[in-house]
Amino acid sequence: MKILPFVTVFAVLGLGSAAIMYSMQQQEIMEMAVKASGGISDQGGMSDVRNKARTEAEEADSKATAAKKLTEAEYTNLNGAGQAIEKREAAERLLEEKVTYRDTMASELESTKERHKEAMQQADEMLATMRTLEDLANVADLSEAVATFEDVVAKAKEKKAELEPELEGLITAREAATKKVADETAELARLDKINADFEAVYRKNAHEYVVRVVDPARSIIIFTAGRNSGLVAGDSTPLIVKRGNVTVGTLRVESINDAEVVAKYTCAPGQRIRVGDNIIHEKPHGS
Repeated sequence: MKILPFVTVFAVLGLGSAAIMYSMQQQEIMEMAVKASGGISDQGGMSDVRNKARTEAEEADSKATAAKKLTEAEYTNLNGAGQAIEKREAAERLLEEKVTYRDTMASELESTKERHKEAMQQADEMLATMRTLEDLANVADLSEAVATFEDVVAKAKEKKAELEPELEGLITAREAATKKVADETAELARLDKINADFEAVYRKNAHEYVVRVVDPARSIIIFTAGRNSGLVAGDSTPLIVKRGNVTVGTLRVESINDAEVVAKYTCAPGQRIRVGDNIIHEKPHGS
């Protein structure tokens, strides 16, 4: 998204340069016309050529200014899309951190389980040792062995009791981390949908039309739209009519016949729609 400001600047400079070149070309044409008419003796013809060249140059300047304003408006909307994408990237980074935390907790849980398993194995080994003492003939030695075994078993039980709270804590922490990751995944999916909806609406805004006919008696206008415009009769997405930076009215498509579109209009207070006004889709506000 950071390259867009440079693209905008070059586009505006290009339009301005084109207007200047067009004006210079018109000046050259005027001078050639004057020479072709026999010099400056024909003052009336020279004046007409100058006036025509000046008018065409002014129209070129006006179109360049309008293109610059439209480009700046498009950049504003692209900047809004960039902010939505930055939010999505931040959510993805946060999700990665949560997944790493969850994996760390899972590793610690497995380590605790392993220590618990080792303690149980020691208890089993002590039990096996006790069984081998049954063959001893000396009762005193047997009693001593039993006492030793009981001591080992008691210590093993203590170790197990010590590890169990830690194990339960790790299980609880893992469940919490898993839930948090699920929540973050849902949030990322929500941001993905917002971005997809925004891009779909924004692509639709790439179309622009011009008012060809105005019928104040029936409050309708007629304009031309291409076959891939996406317009539909009764479309709930409003169209707006602009003159420069001023919104002069809103439209609702009534019918479409090939490339000709008939739309009902409602003027803004104090405004009146004219032939030549621009028609665009209402811009999205981002998310």
